[in-house]
Amino acid sequence: MPKAINMKGKYFNYWKVIERAGKTKYGEITWLCECVCGKRKVVNGATLRNGTSKSCGCMRTELLIERVRTHGKRKTRLYRIWARMIQRTTNKNQKDYDYYGERGIAVCKEWRESFDAFEKWAKENGYAENLTIDRKDNDKGYEPCNCHWVTMKEQNRNTRRTHYLTYNGQTKPLTDWADERQIPRATLDARINKLGWSVEKALTTEVKKQNKKQP
Repeated sequence: MPKAINMKGKYFNYWKVIERAGKTKYGEITWLCECVCGKRKVVNGATLRNGTSKSCGCMRTELLIERVRTHGKRKTRLYRIWARMIQRTTNKNQKDYDYYGERGIAVCKEWRESFDAFEKWAKENGYAENLTIDRKDNDKGYEPCNCHWVTMKEQNRNTRRTHYLTYNGQTKPLTDWADERQIPRATLDARINKLGWSVEKALTTEVKKQNKKQP
């Protein structure tokens, strides 16, 4: 049997080999590796040597964006929106990936492969510098029929984490009730989620002006 190759400390694309990890059930040697982004993973030595494994996944996302990068538009707000949209749906190292890519939320092929196509749709469908992209159905992906441009306040009302309150037969987002009752949103949130007040008490108790911090 040939002597195992010591790959400790060597670099393979985005990977740096830290130490030998063990063997697969087929007897193949595995190595603990660290990606340039900081993520560590046990990788089959053969896939490192033949280039099958190049990174933890961040390289694939980076190359995707690089391939469709449009000259002269990288610094625009619309380009940043497009790039972040791809990152959070494809890059496991992004902090928001759990809420998007992990849930199966994806960017449609047309937009994913062409910033120009996304830009064209955006400008034909009401894009403005003060608006943000929003999905109409939060369980579906980024595609023309499921996206529109809204204010940040409107988007917050559409998020999966929006807190709805029902009072007198009406159900509205907590933000809307706060506006209607002229209660600071933070105060109403504290009454419901920290102090455990009933919805009726939280919405009908007047905020004392002499102590604005008091819920």
